[in-house]
Amino acid sequence: MTQPLYTVRQIAYVVRDMEKALKYWTDHLKVGPFFMLEHCPLENQKYRGGTSNADVSIALGNSGDVQIELIYCENDAPSVYKEFLDAGKTGIHHFGMMPENFEATCNQYAEMGHEVAFECTVGDAPLVYFDTVDSVGHFIELWDNNPVYLDLFALVEDAAKDWDGSDPVRPGPL
Repeated sequence: MTQPLYTVRQIAYVVRDMEKALKYWTDHLKVGPFFMLEHCPLENQKYRGGTSNADVSIALGNSGDVQIELIYCENDAPSVYKEFLDAGKTGIHHFGMMPENFEATCNQYAEMGHEVAFECTVGDAPLVYFDTVDSVGHFIELWDNNPVYLDLFALVEDAAKDWDGSDPVRPGPL
């Protein structure tokens, strides 16, 4: 990941049709390639303090230095994604950042009054969504500065460099 820590690294969209969204992003916006993580392994999920078992598929691609994430709900389990869709929304859901100190930054967001809306782990690496809708219009996702995310994001970013449009959707490594 070439972006400095604690910068907007990712813009994420919740979509109702993954295939249609991928086609638009790759064909018309020339973003890609995308790495598809079907049934992304989100472990130890908590949604607004309770347990959850959200099943989502995500696609990750880069537009320059910014990662684009497309998220599709595979089930109706309570989650920040389902909440968004149930409110009649699609489109920008959150942006993602990797702070230098994950735990300290999470404490700062809590001290500012932002509720933890969703949290989980991916390969034992934590991530958390804060409800910052009233402040910025969408959620903010924070990732731990962990090789699980660093390696995945480097793969996606490197593939986008000099991408020639071939093989626009690829299987993800997770």
